[in-house]
Amino acid sequence: MLLIPAWVWRGGPLFRAVCLGIPAGVFVAALAFAESGVIISAPVVFVVISVFNGVMMARRMGKSWPAAIDLSPAERVAVSSAVRRGHHLAKAARLAPAAVEYAGALRDAGRQARRWQWLVWLGGAAALVLAAIDSVFATPRVATVSWLIVVLFAVEIFWWPRVRDRLLANAERTHEAACRDLAQRRVDDA
Repeated sequence: MLLIPAWVWRGGPLFRAVCLGIPAGVFVAALAFAESGVIISAPVVFVVISVFNGVMMARRMGKSWPAAIDLSPAERVAVSSAVRRGHHLAKAARLAPAAVEYAGALRDAGRQARRWQWLVWLGGAAALVLAAIDSVFATPRVATVSWLIVVLFAVEIFWWPRVRDRLLANAERTHEAACRDLAQRRVDDA
């Protein structure tokens, strides 16, 4: 949920599966081919990763934000974009419940990411050791791919937490504004 750009919410589950599965499949397939040098590895990895990642992420998105099904594609994008940027949905107060739910989904995803952060550190340490070993004993191509994986772990460990925290702070601002809108609407209705 944290990495999903707002425009992905424009389509239905199949659209989301394709938009999220194909880029992941292309990236991992390129790594597999670069590391192995075997051409057949790329299409096999592409199909497996694209299908698995696309279906898993589309299902997870639907479960995390069930209110999205009641919104139009433009409204889903508007809510997602506003929450991710910390903007207030003043012109569309009726979208406040959806904004509250989406902000909660981002908060839950942030908690889950923090809970598994130790595993990322462990994977990064293992990748660093393997890259050092590959630099000595493997071909230059394999060593290069190993160091690329170390760089990806470094991005995940050092850069992404700051971005995630900023995103969650933005979501919290929108959540608070939407809660105020809902409270005001209840007062006005009473």
